[in-house]
Amino acid sequence: MSPKRPALLALLFILLTSLPLAEPPVSAPAPKAAALREFLESQYVPSAGLLRASVNSYPDNETIWLANDNILAAKALKLLGSPLWRNVSRSLAAYGVAFNGVVDPLLGRPLDGFFCPEVKTLGGVYSKKFNATFTLKLELANRSCVMRDWRSYADLVVYGALSDLLRGKRNDALRLYSRLLSMWDGSGFRDKAFSGVYQSYKCALFIYLYRALGEPESGRGIYVRCSEVLTELQSKDGGIVTGYRVRDGRIIPVGDPNTETTSMVAIGLYGRLRV
Repeated sequence: MSPKRPALLALLFILLTSLPLAEPPVSAPAPKAAALREFLESQYVPSAGLLRASVNSYPDNETIWLANDNILAAKALKLLGSPLWRNVSRSLAAYGVAFNGVVDPLLGRPLDGFFCPEVKTLGGVYSKKFNATFTLKLELANRSCVMRDWRSYADLVVYGALSDLLRGKRNDALRLYSRLLSMWDGSGFRDKAFSGVYQSYKCALFIYLYRALGEPESGRGIYVRCSEVLTELQSKDGGIVTGYRVRDGRIIPVGDPNTETTSMVAIGLYGRLRV
């Protein structure tokens, strides 16, 4: 053996043992997928072939929103392995609804602008299951009312970034992502719409964008915290409560679990942006 070899081996050993140990990746909790599915299935109104909006909050507990709720629920149910997604998709097709110019990026279609919401009422349907008459409504983008301040809203910033990704404009998406990070205050997204209660769905949207960007290091802590928040907000029936406050580090649920929020959480966790 060359006399230099033991010295080289000793030097290599010193270098290797002096390197800092790589910390294992931080694992994030997640709401239970089976419970998400059970909640969404429980919201199904057979006579309409669609899901009602909410459990207790009036008037949403007697309202069926084709969009945003059901166009998102169809995707969420499919991701969660529920055969009901086919029923919902057929019912939406009967009304000619596939997109609404608002949440389209979650369904794989980029937005071409940001507009004020417009609501249309499409009629009603009686449900024997719930012993209630549901009003069918549809939220659309009102193209005569352009939103100039859309970058002040966390959800719209996510839709803008996703639209950029769908068009292959990653650098533009990253700039919007940086803006989104600046809205995080340690507990939730404090944007122009914030009025004391954090909106759960904005955490779900952040998770979806974070995953679509390939889980960048910047924002990792927000991803983990949002995952914790959504896990704590999963109710006994499996749905995700719409809002929350933070008091002494504790998550205080505010509102009801509903179809839209629960669907967004399922899409955020299990959906994949296809570019």
